Amino acid sequence: MKRVLILCPTSREYRYLPAVAAALNCRLVFDEFAGDYFDRQLAGDRQPKASDLDILSLIEAQIERYRDGQLEGVTSAVGYPGMPVAGIMAERLGLPGVKVERVLRCEHKYYSRVAQHALVPAATPPFQIVPPTGLDGHTPAIPFPLFLKPVKSCFSINAQKIFSLPEFRRAAATSLLPEGYLRPFNDLLRAHTDYEFDASHLLAETLLEGAQVSLEGYVFGGRVHVLGIIDSVMFPGTISFERFVYPSRLPPEVQARMTRIAETFIGGIGYDNALFNMELIYNPATGEIHIIEVNPKIASQFPDLFEKVDGVSSYAPLLQIALGEEPAFPRGQGAFKLAASCVLRTFEDKRVVRVPSGEQLAELARTFPDAHVEVAVAEGNLLSDIMQDGKSFRYGLVNIGANSAEELDAKLAYCERLLDFRFAAP
Repeated sequence: MKRVLILCPTSREYRYLPAVAAALNCRLVFDEFAGDYFDRQLAGDRQPKASDLDILSLIEAQIERYRDGQLEGVTSAVGYPGMPVAGIMAERLGLPGVKVERVLRCEHKYYSRVAQHALVPAATPPFQIVPPTGLDGHTPAIPFPLFLKPVKSCFSINAQKIFSLPEFRRAAATSLLPEGYLRPFNDLLRAHTDYEFDASHLLAETLLEGAQVSLEGYVFGGRVHVLGIIDSVMFPGTISFERFVYPSRLPPEVQARMTRIAETFIGGIGYDNALFNMELIYNPATGEIHIIEVNPKIASQFPDLFEKVDGVSSYAPLLQIALGEEPAFPRGQGAFKLAASCVLRTFEDKRVVRVPSGEQLAELARTFPDAHVEVAVAEGNLLSDIMQDGKSFRYGLVNIGANSAEELDAKLAYCERLLDFRFAAP
């Protein structure tokens, strides 16, 4: 039985990957790599100090640990640090894998934009690199309102619309992620690229409008394949996701253009033997399609959406490509015509008084056996005690399939009523 190393697994990989691996006759080896170091940094925990994590030495130790030749593959469902580390380990251990520089090119949002401008200029909005300090007297070349985000971020943290020059300067001074989170990334950049700008910078971009989607795909043997396109539905007037619905309802011609953009960019940068996620936006008023960002990883919120509609989880190609095997991904072979991932969130910080009971979760599973539920909070805690996007407060997730939009809405409404989350003032 072939062994695949899974780096930096999340609760989703622990929960869902074993069944997928069993169907593919392979054995998983889970390795948490740096443990919860990166999560603690994002949560504001400054202990241990940033200098306590030497990522390059840790990678060398991992290579030695698995040099016994008993691995047939190594991969991760996490972009950072999982995928850069997987790429390095694969190359050093002679296993199938993606080149680390290609991963870092996608992870560094400025250099990703530089490559996009060269390969798919019509799909690339105007952008510029922004230092976090020394902005007195500096006016961005991009007109307001604009969008400002760290060149290395996570979970849309500190990404925001900016409407004026004073707001721009204030936001730039406070929008970088913690040093302890960025320093290992900068160490990887110095070791594996010749980039002039490290991750301690921001990216200013033209504000984009329209219908947002998430395109999932993979590359095997230099050929780019699109698994599917998923509609990203926002809460009105916000940039916070309400739900993701697969397959997309955009016109086929628009989806075909998006596919060509993905093939041109991903193939053009030499990204190979890995999965990817590309967020795009379509403006129906102008017909323009722009790339929002490219992520060198699977979107772990979506594998069971593909399973519900197409019959196979997108975790399957993750493991197959890691083993050097070409995936055979079906279309429309699932039990449902569409599927959605509904994000349970509020826009006020609150204290969690009650989470769904075991009986409620069991009843939901009996009613809708395909439903996947995640409870992200614990009783007694504040919603802000877990990692949030800084604009809203997520407390759970429901993935479910249906055969019509009306049935989907009814199922999700039932699930929200049954899952008896209760909150109080902080």
